[in-house]
Amino acid sequence: MKQKLEINLLIDSYKDFLIYEKGLSENTVSAYISDINKVSGQEEYFDVKNYLPSTYLKSAYNKNYSGSTKKRIQSSINQFLKYLIDENYIANIEINNISIMSEKKLPNVLSPDEIDQLIDFYNHDVFISSRNKTLIDFMYSTGCRVSELINVEESDIDIEEAFVRLEGKGSKQRIVPLGSKVLINLESYLPLRNKDIKNKNNKLFVSKSYKNLDRTAIFRIIKSSGVKAGIRKELYPHILRHSAATHMLEGGCDLRTVQEFLGHSSVSTTQIYTKVTKAFLEEAFIESHPRS
Repeated sequence: MKQKLEINLLIDSYKDFLIYEKGLSENTVSAYISDINKVSGQEEYFDVKNYLPSTYLKSAYNKNYSGSTKKRIQSSINQFLKYLIDENYIANIEINNISIMSEKKLPNVLSPDEIDQLIDFYNHDVFISSRNKTLIDFMYSTGCRVSELINVEESDIDIEEAFVRLEGKGSKQRIVPLGSKVLINLESYLPLRNKDIKNKNNKLFVSKSYKNLDRTAIFRIIKSSGVKAGIRKELYPHILRHSAATHMLEGGCDLRTVQEFLGHSSVSTTQIYTKVTKAFLEEAFIESHPRS
């Protein structure tokens, strides 16, 4: 019974992620959760600590579902498992080794120009504008998760040494370098943040009333910033993390380094981004190579 409760909590957490970070509609989220519940209702196929995903999924395959329904369930389960891996709820799983009926969806990413467009929409004239500019730059520059962002304190940053200490799931910590551009924004933002001597909040990014920002607030900031900046894509916080990883690989960074940068427990989790860069390389080859 306890194991079943844990599963329900994981599904509830994933539901919040789909709503507040991915920005999906209520109907779409309900469809995803319904697909997951079709399988998770059979406890023996979902031992959180040590289960076989292939067996887990076989329960759905043995049902009298149509081919398209099985494909949809497969996709829903894969996305759910990827979320659990990314958030360190479960150990990494070789999702690609499971009998996949359709190609796994690649992460959505912004181009470097779109990233600049998003960040440069804001300035440092007033606190909120400065905060949003620095927050977006910080998320992209560090590749941090929302859960890590909302817990960063000013004391976690070392401006002189140019690094930040991030704390992820299970209190796992990692050190991430800070680039020159985000340092410039931090140096402009911090005086505005600390201008009010009544502010006793230690969090790096706070609301206009100096309260903690939660996940829903971060989602709203990113989504509204995209609309204001004229970016014609659906934006959510995790797209900045996806973009950072993809741009690093496209720039020649090796997979292991990106793994450490993102805080993935296994390099196989990071390999999803190599598919994005392969698409990028193929497009670049076609456009530029004389014998393409």
